[in-house]
Amino acid sequence: MSSRFNNVPEENGVTVIFEQETTLGDYQVLFQKWYADDVTGDSVIFLNDDVGATSEQAFEELIRTSYPLKKDAGIALKRSAKFTSINFNMKRV
Repeated sequence: MSSRFNNVPEENGVTVIFEQETTLGDYQVLFQKWYADDVTGDSVIFLNDDVGATSEQAFEELIRTSYPLKKDAGIALKRSAKFTSINFNMKRV
């Protein structure tokens, strides 16, 4: 993994199953598949320096047009000091 994503915080109880740096639109991102508390999901992690003040609505539109999601599927956005994470495709297993 490049130094751009070396310091992505790990959340307690979350096991990252797979991760890969890739591009999404004009952004370099870290894509993750994860498992926590009987839930699996996907995350796309952006560097805040790259996305600035991008709105939650713009992030949601980017995810919905880039990944196969059900129309009513939930999307969760979390911002930290350095990163913005978008969680989606969450389902109980």
